[in-house]
Amino acid sequence: MTALTSIAFYLGVIAYSAATTLFFMELVRSDATASRALWATRLLGLGALMHAAHVVSASLLTRVCPVESLHFALSLSALVAVVVYLLLHRRSRLYAVGAFVAPVGLTFLVAAQFVGQNASLDRPLSRVLLSLHIAANVLGVGLFLLAGAAGIFYLVQDGRLRRKKALATAGRLPPLEALDRSAHRLLLAGFPLLTFGVVSGAVFTQKLGEFGGFELARSLLGYATWLLVAGVLVLRRLGDFGGRRSAYGTLAGVLCLLLVLVVYAVQPSGGPPS
Repeated sequence: MTALTSIAFYLGVIAYSAATTLFFMELVRSDATASRALWATRLLGLGALMHAAHVVSASLLTRVCPVESLHFALSLSALVAVVVYLLLHRRSRLYAVGAFVAPVGLTFLVAAQFVGQNASLDRPLSRVLLSLHIAANVLGVGLFLLAGAAGIFYLVQDGRLRRKKALATAGRLPPLEALDRSAHRLLLAGFPLLTFGVVSGAVFTQKLGEFGGFELARSLLGYATWLLVAGVLVLRRLGDFGGRRSAYGTLAGVLCLLLVLVVYAVQPSGGPPS
């Protein structure tokens, strides 16, 4: 099992690295080719498959459920972003976003090996509810990472169009409408998961009586993420809040969410994500 875990890990790293290289080559070079684009997507899919195999085999080896361990949860969040991207990229013409998603998958796969490897979520709480809480956060983080990527590319493409900057890569960037629509749909899909995560996290924090600096920072950042995402969704519904303003709001929410992950990574011991 150890050999299988190592093989899946290294093959995942190689596939993600190769996909990242091809995505960037396709994005920045003028000689775009269909074969390079196809192989970039295929290698990303292979990386996701190896990523999933690594998580499963490693969890069996350590006898830790993937949703009860911090480093597995981080790894799964990136895997969710990769899989959702693979499902969406053809219909929504989000090919260029792969230049962001592939490095994210690679970074989280590698970083998860060095973050909280021995920390499992062994707390006097309902294991079913705790597992649902973490699973919701894992899925939500993956969706918001992809929404953030769409927001970044929206601002890049919008800036080029406003400056009338004619670049060879401009035609290969996703259309503004596709980016805006995809980011909005990803936020809509992730918001119920975020809401469940914030509410259940607050309940867990109250039951455990944890009110230290790390817990306070984590809670405040979680609430800030929820408020920012809710604000973007409500304002889009009530008025003309799409485009750049929505992209900036989305990125602000994703930044708060990433800061929550940073708090978990640096805190002395792991607790249930909130």
